[in-house]
Amino acid sequence: MMKQRFSVLAVCLASVAAVFGGEGRAVAQQGAYVTQAAGRLTKLVDKSNQQGFVLQNNSFSIGGGWLKQSEKIWVPIYSIKLEAGKTYRFLAAGDNDARDVDLDVQDAAGNTVAKDEDTAAEAAVEFTVTTTGVYRVRLRLYAAENNVDCVCLGIVMVKK
Repeated sequence: MMKQRFSVLAVCLASVAAVFGGEGRAVAQQGAYVTQAAGRLTKLVDKSNQQGFVLQNNSFSIGGGWLKQSEKIWVPIYSIKLEAGKTYRFLAAGDNDARDVDLDVQDAAGNTVAKDEDTAAEAAVEFTVTTTGVYRVRLRLYAAENNVDCVCLGIVMVKK
């Protein structure tokens, strides 16, 4: 059932790929990049499911964008209300040309409360919320093959 959901997710994401614009890679191929990033993200979600994390019912879970490589620019992909006492796992992945995708979670005041800046095309961070509120999730494409733009996706899960 879970694999069917993520297959549907990949198809849905591919169908909206036309909204992404960018230079350096042909727009006609962007659906393939969405599929690649979704494939990487699906593996992280499956592993997280095995570790007791799930997508929340009736709540926003996923966002992303067509990102330019930058060592400094963080792109906000979504804001989400998190509840005190719950542990959340934030995951991110880029397409096959992404070499280093970073993830940052900020509280309402703009303070970073969790961050993954490892050198990898995927990012994962856990955060146990102490104060209920709205948190902002940001991504950064720190490095990409030949400095090309990449599709990067992020998702949030909660511990059962």
